[in-house]
Amino acid sequence: MMRGLVILFSACAISASLLIACTPTPNSATRSAQYVVEGGVGEGKRWRDNRYFADEVKTETLATDGIHDPANDAINALQEPAEALSAFPLDRRGGVDWVKALDLGIIEPRADLKGESQMQVLDMDILFKDTGQMPWVKFPHIAHTKWLACSNCHPNIFIMKKGANSDIGMDGILAGEYCGRCHDKVAFALWTCERCHSVPHEGTPKRWMEFMGVRPDGK
Repeated sequence: MMRGLVILFSACAISASLLIACTPTPNSATRSAQYVVEGGVGEGKRWRDNRYFADEVKTETLATDGIHDPANDAINALQEPAEALSAFPLDRRGGVDWVKALDLGIIEPRADLKGESQMQVLDMDILFKDTGQMPWVKFPHIAHTKWLACSNCHPNIFIMKKGANSDIGMDGILAGEYCGRCHDKVAFALWTCERCHSVPHEGTPKRWMEFMGVRPDGK
């Protein structure tokens, strides 16, 4: 069990009030979201079978990560990431499921270096409905505020005012803006679509519920 883990995501912005400001528009869809929904029709079984499901954590070795110097003997004193993360719960792409690790008590982030203060945890879900055919996004503040301060996201990345963030879309997120400041970097991959797009609606194709998050072999 890892206690007292210090999380320092200084400029990292996992979307906190991203959804607070979004006004639903019925037919909105970005190019990337349209690809996910429509791509399944054209490619059929091949698209579903090619989705990636990992059985172990995927990491770079210290000697090949481009950060550490393999010629320096000090590298031998460091623990390999694969070993350090081997007991952590994984998502389907082989990344650490940090939210589950939090829930299981495997990690316990500190609010400050000395552990003398408490995180300001906000338990509030926000539903983002401007998603076209894609299921709506349910944004959980609690999973983010357990280890991020409000200032990580507000006001530089997300403005805490209804309607002020209406230009947020998947194209920008995939380009590293908004939620993309953290996701696909230190937070879970953007291609685990179902982790955010988790609330189907009348316009969501049935194939989404049938196949997203389910292995091709049905397991």
